[in-house]
Amino acid sequence: MVEFTIDDKIIKVPDGTAILVAAMENGIDIPHLCWDKRLTPFGGCRICLVEIEGHSKLYTSCSTAAENGMVVYTSTPEVLKARKTVFELLLVHHPLDCPICDKAGECKLQDMSYKYGASTSSYAGEKKADPEDIANPLIDINTNRCIMCGRCVRVCWEHQGVGAINFIGRGFGTKVSPPFEETLNCEFCGQCVDACPVGALGSKPFRHRARAWFLEQKDNICPYCGVGCTITLDIREGRILNAKGVDGKGLSNGDLCTKGRYGTDYIYSSNRLKTPLVRKNGELVPSSWEEAMYLVANGLTQIIKTHGPDSIGAIGSSRCTIEDNYVLQKFMRTAIGTNNIDSSAFFGFAKVFKAIDMAFGLHELPIDFDSPLARKTLLVLESDIAATHPIWGLKFIEAKQRGARLIVASARETKLTRHAHRWLRIKPGTAQVLVYGIMKTAIDEGYHLKHEMAKNIGNFAEMVELLKYYTPDKVCELTGVCGNEFLHAAEEFLSSESRLVTTAATPASNLEGLNSLLAAANLVILTGDGPRALQLPAEYSNTFGLWKMGVTPEYLPGYVKITDRPGKNLFNMLYEKDSIKALYLMGEDPLVTYPDLKKLENKFQSLEFIVVQDIRMTACARYAHVVLPASSWSEKEGTFINMSGVYQDVHKIVATTGESMPDWQILRNLARVMNVPIGADSLKAIQEEIQAIKVDLPHEKWRYCPVPFELAEKPDAKYPLVLVTGNLMQHSGALSAMSTSLTHVISDAFVQVSAPDADKYNLEDGGNAKVESKNGSATMKVRISEEIPEGMIFVPLHFFRWRVSELPSVTQSDAVPITTVCVTPQD
Repeated sequence: MVEFTIDDKIIKVPDGTAILVAAMENGIDIPHLCWDKRLTPFGGCRICLVEIEGHSKLYTSCSTAAENGMVVYTSTPEVLKARKTVFELLLVHHPLDCPICDKAGECKLQDMSYKYGASTSSYAGEKKADPEDIANPLIDINTNRCIMCGRCVRVCWEHQGVGAINFIGRGFGTKVSPPFEETLNCEFCGQCVDACPVGALGSKPFRHRARAWFLEQKDNICPYCGVGCTITLDIREGRILNAKGVDGKGLSNGDLCTKGRYGTDYIYSSNRLKTPLVRKNGELVPSSWEEAMYLVANGLTQIIKTHGPDSIGAIGSSRCTIEDNYVLQKFMRTAIGTNNIDSSAFFGFAKVFKAIDMAFGLHELPIDFDSPLARKTLLVLESDIAATHPIWGLKFIEAKQRGARLIVASARETKLTRHAHRWLRIKPGTAQVLVYGIMKTAIDEGYHLKHEMAKNIGNFAEMVELLKYYTPDKVCELTGVCGNEFLHAAEEFLSSESRLVTTAATPASNLEGLNSLLAAANLVILTGDGPRALQLPAEYSNTFGLWKMGVTPEYLPGYVKITDRPGKNLFNMLYEKDSIKALYLMGEDPLVTYPDLKKLENKFQSLEFIVVQDIRMTACARYAHVVLPASSWSEKEGTFINMSGVYQDVHKIVATTGESMPDWQILRNLARVMNVPIGADSLKAIQEEIQAIKVDLPHEKWRYCPVPFELAEKPDAKYPLVLVTGNLMQHSGALSAMSTSLTHVISDAFVQVSAPDADKYNLEDGGNAKVESKNGSATMKVRISEEIPEGMIFVPLHFFRWRVSELPSVTQSDAVPITTVCVTPQD
């Protein structure tokens, strides 16, 4: 510890702490513009100058470490004079356009200039007159207002790991710009906008919409991925106008991705439902709540009488709160009398749950948000973490900067492959083979002997027998990674002091089967790192909570196993013929995000009764007999449980749309109409019931799971290409497609192909291509990209209009669910 004095106050801080940081931690104000706790000290703005006793010159407090016995003064006449001079120099070239600058009222330069007596400059100089760059869909750039503090540049390079902007030019002509002054084309995360202390970088959707003093700020939890970032919302007259991250707020400490910063406008989508709709004469027409409720109650009751309660199924939503999902499962089990309830987690998190149960005897394995920072070697398996969980992905970049080794196994180039020490470009779906190869190397070289328990765990002999097949040569043959590269990667991973393995099994991705996850679990058992070294994040904002609330056919709330009569899972309900007669959909749109669209359409056409309860007019609503308008995120109170298992309150910030209601309230009212009480009938009472749930957390017991490697489909002469599906960084499921801002970035489906495959199949960049699988076909734009290897194509699944979900297959097997396709050019 270091003991020193600031303005007569004795302070103790850890060795190496900057004077500015020490002052901030002790409530002492030192003005600054270029400092950011996420970045290395820069000392560029010169605003944070302080005087140190015994020294003749002034020092920048952000880049000067405190020392024992040091005496620091922050407001001496010399410091104040220097500070005022710096402000005057900054104002020489800065335009006095505060009346039209969106930053006015919250501009740090504006505030500090008034505070330190430099609202005008005594110096004369030329003003910059560069044209404003407004071509970017989300970020406006006005370099005339830039004060060259460098925060945006360093946030983009150091923290985001992108490097889309930098200083260009020399002298007076120096400015922040993309390379060659081209239009900014990046991740569109907006971190640079929040970092900018002035109005040089601004949010385009917020441009000229309100002054800071007219805005009310409220915090809420992001509705997109499982990280659970805190968003600070700017509200005027009950409408959300802007979203931003505020330093130190929430689990994310103010960091936000594209979706969190720009995607909240989906609640104002033009296809929001405002009143109930009922089908009359083949058409959906507006209705009263009373009529709609009685139709639903009568329809469900009739199905129960005719076909029994097990002929009705329900699908919950990872976007809805735990209260909504808890009441849905209670309604199905109490009012209907069936366990037929599931969600999109069937394609992702259900596999995670089953894998950790089989391998470790656990019912939950929450993510440690800072886990990448605590490990020496990080292995990412066939997952684009930076797209599925962008803010958690920053931890991997930070870990690398701190000295951790980052190994990424991925067929497709991603943000993390560009930052990796070692990128293993494996064939799609072969991560399990890579893992088994590392395990065989460990056993052959005796690494497992370092952990005495490794060979005493159940099924060890069977595991060793299975691994005999995965020699380095066989691994190289199956994965496409050359021998030396594989052996070096295995050596790096196995010889490390500590390790972390991660993969994201999401509904949009078709690269992770149950066996892939079990293989990863086997690896951390063999190395002795155990389950905490295996990080498998829940995909959406409340996937973890949905599962914990019992929206699954096999478990009640609290992971209580159903032993007598488990229900039908999502595959049984939607993909098996005559499995159900009626379906209740809450906040899900299977026709957009679930695979094998044609089979789903056939199922919906065959159902006798469909109820869609959602915030918007979904694709499934076209088949519905009754459509019920639900309140969206920020229109209702509730709770999310993020991927770390943290309960986070979701607040009602704006008024509900039309006659919409919270999902739990709709279900409560429906139970009343059916005259079947389901218990708690207020939000508080529901929350008390949830708090009283006894969670079944069994004792941890490790066991190897020697499962075979298998691909659901293999390329052949008819379908020679492997189709890989997944999320884009700017989109998440079907929800983000409702956002006007996000669709300005990417609004259309596309197929990414490699240059060799484009030549082989006569495809042109920007032209159209028909992608065909054994399930169906879809036509979309072609993007020729170096990110994609030969023999593979990539397609995002967010856009229903292109019917991309016709292509993927669906399976109940534990194999990797990849799909093979062929591609032909289209006019």
